[in-house]
Amino acid sequence: MATTTNAGTDDGCRCTPHHPAARFKPFEWVPGEQLDLSQRSQAAFLNSARDVVQGAHTLAQLLEWDEDRRDAAASGDGPAQVFDAGQRSALQRLLAASLDLLHAQIEAQCELLTG
Repeated sequence: MATTTNAGTDDGCRCTPHHPAARFKPFEWVPGEQLDLSQRSQAAFLNSARDVVQGAHTLAQLLEWDEDRRDAAASGDGPAQVFDAGQRSALQRLLAASLDLLHAQIEAQCELLTG
């Protein structure tokens, strides 16, 4: 939940991106302390969405890193991958499910704002 995370104090991933031209730029944390109740609810949603997007991006980077390890291990140039095929599949499904749930919540928020 956005209100119990320290995401308001982080400034993004400190790891080196795999593709420098495709650097991920998370959106801003929305402080809710000085907002009215309606705006506070919207800020909480945006903060939760930020956490999901940032977590999804981090997980995608982790999976890509592990694929690179797998490729290096196959050529004999590096350590073995961390995840087996079952773990990789489970993490990919988790990633897809998280983004699907966020998409559904965004659509519901849009309907509330336009309805």
